[in-house]
Amino acid sequence: MKGGSRITRKAVKLKNPVLIAGLPGIGFVGKMAVDHIVGTAKAEHFATLYSPHFPNQVLAMKSGALKPFTMKFYAKRLGKRDYVFLRGDLQPITVEGQYEVSARILSLFDDLGGKDVIAMAGYAVGKTDDKRGIYCAGTSKKFNGEMRKAGATKSFEKIIPVVGMAGLLPALARGYGMRGACLLVETNGSGIDGKGAKALVELLARYTGQKFDTKLLEKRAAKAEAELHKMEQQVRMAQQSPAPAQAVDADQTRLDATRYIR
Repeated sequence: MKGGSRITRKAVKLKNPVLIAGLPGIGFVGKMAVDHIVGTAKAEHFATLYSPHFPNQVLAMKSGALKPFTMKFYAKRLGKRDYVFLRGDLQPITVEGQYEVSARILSLFDDLGGKDVIAMAGYAVGKTDDKRGIYCAGTSKKFNGEMRKAGATKSFEKIIPVVGMAGLLPALARGYGMRGACLLVETNGSGIDGKGAKALVELLARYTGQKFDTKLLEKRAAKAEAELHKMEQQVRMAQQSPAPAQAVDADQTRLDATRYIR
């Protein structure tokens, strides 16, 4: 990769596309929201990003296949606009990597004629109820207004840091002549939060003028939570007893990487 990230892609023609990014972070809310929409809307995969800034591990699957860590791009026409959905296994594990990968993503989106960038993440507020508030910060008052109209109704009472690509992608979008908005949904900050992801999906449904069935979303969140706990237990057991070092490191790297981002 000559020291940088690489994107493989096939040609697509898009009309005034919007980039919507949902990557692993607090509560996995952004990732779950994008994964759900990609699946329910049957968005088309058209590009994959590989990066040396991801952990130097691949997963040996039960099928015998090798799976590297990647980010993938999907396209779907919703109403009068095209949408590009960015989903990924994890985020880069260094500050430099997050900037480099963010720049690579924005360069690709710029080539596609994109002008609007939306990224999503969780905002840990401790105790939450079923109705989750969504905050918005962006590079354009008009774009912020569009997000508020779609349902981002919460206001920040203080300056807060947004760690990771959920903040970098929309903030750096301005340098490419694009508008950027960061959506932060309230979450308790632990586990996998299906209700937070559902709130983001419902906001995006209003923004795009579409309907996305969310009945299975919380069930999938519960299943993913159980799988995560199982993986954590396996890691702890492996650390407590003699085991092949490479297998333990691979599981631990995956676990740490998914916890890193916000």
